[in-house]
Amino acid sequence: MRPGIFFTIVFFMGFWNKAEANKDSILRACNAIYEADIRTIRFYQQSSGFPFPMMGLGSSDGLVLEFDQIKSERDFYQYTLIHCDAKWNPTPLSRTQSLDGMGYENIENTQFSSGTLMQYTHYSVVLPSDQVKPKLSGNYLLLVYRNFDEKDIVFSRRMMVVANKGSIQMEVMQSRQVELRSSHQQINFTFSKNADYFIPNAMQDVKTVILRNGDWNDAIAGLKPLFIVGNEIKYNHQIGNQMDGLNQYRFFDIRTFRSSTAGVKQRLNIDNQKHVILVNDKTRQFERYFNWADYNGRVLYDNRDLPTPKGTSFESDYCFVHFAVLSESELPDPVYVFGELSDWRVLESHRMYFNPDNKAYEAVIPLKQGYYNYIYGVLDEKNRRLHFKEFEGNHSETENNYMVLVYHKNPGMGYDELIGYGLKNSTSVK
Repeated sequence: MRPGIFFTIVFFMGFWNKAEANKDSILRACNAIYEADIRTIRFYQQSSGFPFPMMGLGSSDGLVLEFDQIKSERDFYQYTLIHCDAKWNPTPLSRTQSLDGMGYENIENTQFSSGTLMQYTHYSVVLPSDQVKPKLSGNYLLLVYRNFDEKDIVFSRRMMVVANKGSIQMEVMQSRQVELRSSHQQINFTFSKNADYFIPNAMQDVKTVILRNGDWNDAIAGLKPLFIVGNEIKYNHQIGNQMDGLNQYRFFDIRTFRSSTAGVKQRLNIDNQKHVILVNDKTRQFERYFNWADYNGRVLYDNRDLPTPKGTSFESDYCFVHFAVLSESELPDPVYVFGELSDWRVLESHRMYFNPDNKAYEAVIPLKQGYYNYIYGVLDEKNRRLHFKEFEGNHSETENNYMVLVYHKNPGMGYDELIGYGLKNSTSVK
């Protein structure tokens, strides 16, 4: 057992009952959690399982929302959708203008955990439904609340509804700026609108967003078209459309508690709770880029201890996962574990603390069984942004998924329609 492990356990055990949550009920048009016992939120496309909450306008192939609540009794939850503009500000449109149906739906599919040390209740719902069906394309904020009281917010998620009015051609390459060529990736794209779709003022009324791996924290927005040629709107900029390449995500496997798995050093039972000690990580700041298959920061929730995958959602257990990354000294800024496992947010429950005895930053985080990707970030407290070069390095060769969203201001009703969506992997980087 690693020296100081019991100190670490005692120090971090309190975070289990103090998961990061908003301290008020002020609506935030982002992915936010308002209840401390809400865990493992998943929001994905129903048919493909792709973990990006986008659906086609009028499509019967919708989205699945799942989450756990760490208590063994059921709450009565509903959800609704709030229409937003391209910058995620709620629009003045009424619910009857943006939605068909009553405008809310109950979340009735619940299952109590079975055969687990940690007791929880699993909730799931498929949307849209007859009572909550988007009538317009664009951004929507999904709001989950309790007992028909929309001020009693449980959590919120961003989702998109697209009505394709054209196609997007994307090109991912190394930065054309010499000083960024080894570290940054450049995303050029062209939106080719349908010949029968009218955009009278593309410079003013078209908005775009570039996302890396579906993460909104570093999204590039506000690019203006560089050229407009016929039906093609081109965004082949040399500045402003570049992102850090980052590095391949680290990984560990806790899909089983019965056998050895990748990244796991030791398993323990302490006070009737499962603990998993990961292999010590090292900084990759000065290492050359090495490519391996990753999940681009995501989590695959799975349980290989079950005879069939049918009960994965409610028969998988939670455990305390012990992270450690070696560091010769304590840094002036705080360090965090980051990825989908942190809800793509800077969470105090995922903050690491320097252990001088081990010369390592350490954290203990409760997680559900699955296959995890993660990286270590250093927080710039002035702007609340994480930087990853200190522990991960930064390479233009890194494999990333890039997404482009194209919005157009509806000339009649003034809201931002989502008229195009593109996806490109950087493995074809030039």
